[in-house]
Amino acid sequence: MRESQIEVNGLQVNYKIAGEGKPLLLLHGWGSSSDSWVKIQQMLAGKGFRVIVPDLPGFGKTSAPNSIWGVEEYANFVNELLELLTSEVNNSQVIVVGHSFGGQTAIQFAVQHPEKVEKLVLIAAAGVRRTPGVFKKLVMVVAKVVSFLLYLVPFGDLRNNIRSALYMLIRRPGYLKAQGIMRNVFKKVITQDLTAKFSKIQTPTLIIWGDKDEMTPIQDAYLTQELIPNSKLEIIPGAKHALNFQAPEVLTQKIIEYIQ
Repeated sequence: MRESQIEVNGLQVNYKIAGEGKPLLLLHGWGSSSDSWVKIQQMLAGKGFRVIVPDLPGFGKTSAPNSIWGVEEYANFVNELLELLTSEVNNSQVIVVGHSFGGQTAIQFAVQHPEKVEKLVLIAAAGVRRTPGVFKKLVMVVAKVVSFLLYLVPFGDLRNNIRSALYMLIRRPGYLKAQGIMRNVFKKVITQDLTAKFSKIQTPTLIIWGDKDEMTPIQDAYLTQELIPNSKLEIIPGAKHALNFQAPEVLTQKIIEYIQ
């Protein structure tokens, strides 16, 4: 495995590359980085693939964007990165694998550049954004009020613990971990629903989900499979959202079986 850096439109981008063979681009989820996918990268590389895993802008060792990006900008970044890595991908189509937010980006990229994607693998992809129900809206209002009142709490550790619990309750832990402009990026990408674009995907697609996923619920998997033409759904029993940690061998095997 080799770790390298490259400049993409003024951003210093870090990426890991391993193996020889058909090019495979792996896009990590929000709050993650290439470090979290080393085990899966090595297993895929061992099966005859040239696996490239970048730290997406704002994560790992890659610079944050200078403006508030949405999914379109991240998809443009992927395209520009591949253009610069032509020697690594041999100017051929790429297998694109995306997890969670990386899956959201992969969907947008496959729609914008279908000619560049040989196969698409979506792992708990955050492409479905549902309108909050009455209960969730009430919880979010209460959370905002409590968050404001936290400024009256004199103890910093207690304040942070309560705030963390609130964001977990409304399934927004990524916002709490984000810093600077990435908080605004987070607020933008979580509002972008891509379901209307699912039918435009022309690439054969594998969808992988854990049936205990609490971040991207299992009903999103069924909707994604229903709306994407030429797609296949694989469910991993007992697994939650972080499939790269909870079931790396099973996840890798399902990817390999499909793309080979």
